[in-house]
Amino acid sequence: MRELSDRELLAVMEERLEAKDRAYAGLVELTGKLDELNRKLIESEEVKSSFLSNIRNEINNPLTSVLTMAEVLISGGELPEHATLKSIIGMIHREAFSLNFQLRNIFAAAELEAGEAVPGFSSVDMDSVLRDVVSSLSHRAAEKKLAVCLDVRGRLRERSFRTDAEKVHRIVANLLANAVEFSPEGGEVSISAAAEDGWLGISVKDDGPGMDPGDLNLIFERFKQLDSGASKQHLGHGLGLSIVKATVDLLGGDVSVESSPGKGALFTVSVPEADLEASVGAISTDGAEFFTQTETRRF
Repeated sequence: MRELSDRELLAVMEERLEAKDRAYAGLVELTGKLDELNRKLIESEEVKSSFLSNIRNEINNPLTSVLTMAEVLISGGELPEHATLKSIIGMIHREAFSLNFQLRNIFAAAELEAGEAVPGFSSVDMDSVLRDVVSSLSHRAAEKKLAVCLDVRGRLRERSFRTDAEKVHRIVANLLANAVEFSPEGGEVSISAAAEDGWLGISVKDDGPGMDPGDLNLIFERFKQLDSGASKQHLGHGLGLSIVKATVDLLGGDVSVESSPGKGALFTVSVPEADLEASVGAISTDGAEFFTQTETRRF
């Protein structure tokens, strides 16, 4: 066996040292990735626990109310006086609507997460769809004495727009529900919609507390809530705006928000019109089949 010269021996040692350094660098990188993964797993568990706690209350509370009030009506005793009966029926409707809204959001989130949400395009009467959204949430606005203003502009009032009616309904319903929740009593929420150059633009504006500019990207993350913990004052479980973002992405559009503390919030959604070939040939005149069956009223 040939003995290595000093130069050759030095070269071998340098090569092994370099290999050791590369291995160490790889180990450091791997350790960093494992630490990041572990951090995300811990954060995921915390988010899941918070979500389960919130959703348990937001499902159990309305369900308990519905069951309790229904028991009053079927208890077999004398029926309450007319005013009380009307009040009970109204409460049952509100709680049932809330429960239905929350469950449909959960199902929508699961569908989006599983990649099973597929757009179904048709010619949509957007004026009717948007009016149905406003009508379906009118009782929640009335509870806070909010004025909800709907402005459907230009050709959108007269011509259909090829898109997925159900998904647009879901987007606007979540934006409006969010605006109603965070608006002060006696405030105003405005919805405007227009179509231009093959794009549908919808804006929802409220005069609520607003948000810090640095928090605007966080609100679209699933289960993220700026109002959380022991100081939580508003309903919600952090799904609504994440569903809005995911559904808008699914339709090939984009969503943005402008806000600052004390200045309310303005959410803007832009969705492209679907190609004629993508349309199923159906015509959707309203959104009454979504969330709850409601009578469409003109505002």
